[in-house]
Amino acid sequence: MIDLCVVNYNTKPNLEKLLNTLHSDLNDQKHWKLYITDNGSIDGTVKWIKKNINMYSIDRLLLKENNGYAFACNYMASKSNSDIIGFLNADVWLTTNDVKKIQKVFDDNPHIHILGPKLRNEDNRIVHAGIVGNNSYPEPRGWMELDEQDKLYKDRVECVTISGSAFFIRRHVWNVLTNHPKYKRIFSDAIGAFLPTPHYYEDMWCAYFARFLGYKVFYDGSISIGHTLHASSPFPNESKDAPEYKLLPISREMFIRTCEIVGIQPDIDY
Repeated sequence: MIDLCVVNYNTKPNLEKLLNTLHSDLNDQKHWKLYITDNGSIDGTVKWIKKNINMYSIDRLLLKENNGYAFACNYMASKSNSDIIGFLNADVWLTTNDVKKIQKVFDDNPHIHILGPKLRNEDNRIVHAGIVGNNSYPEPRGWMELDEQDKLYKDRVECVTISGSAFFIRRHVWNVLTNHPKYKRIFSDAIGAFLPTPHYYEDMWCAYFARFLGYKVFYDGSISIGHTLHASSPFPNESKDAPEYKLLPISREMFIRTCEIVGIQPDIDY
């Protein structure tokens, strides 16, 4: 069983698409439980979710003020209980048996602790195919390559990190990361393993810290999930006037400082 944790913030059309595709395969529903946290949307999403909570088999709707993406993910993980936790952006969508396939990869490969699938946008261009290289120079693969037939990057490869838009982790690993003494010395009130940054690097920290402790992070291209790129969070380099742009250096500094305190070589250019 996988706990699917979705954070929504003014992305009602995308969230509806995700839930519709999640339910399109009835045989897949026994493999997941669904949790949604809304970060103070003003686009009618909350009313829509409450109206459709039974239709979409939402196990728990957690309504909070906007304390950021990382807090919402950590909060949902603390309220769920399955062996695998899956964090999904509201702007992804699924295809047949995706959750079942992810569960099988974990079941068949006990050495895989964190897992990410291939992500492609509406134009069938790759937006994630694993990030390889090393901590100092992480290298994203496949960025914007055309992949109409879903034939590229079908491998399974060990990674530096994976995309936070579809991030799956074993619960026992999540708990170790959350409660590790080195992490607790920095964030004594931590309720989850995502770094509590304002907006970015929360998932990257989780993968870096996991590898630092000897756990394995993998990309598996046999699983392909759709992703409406930056629908809910515009890439900060697109506009220096975007609020997200101002949060990037704050989050990056927090990530680097935490890495250095723990003893991890942080990234330089990513």
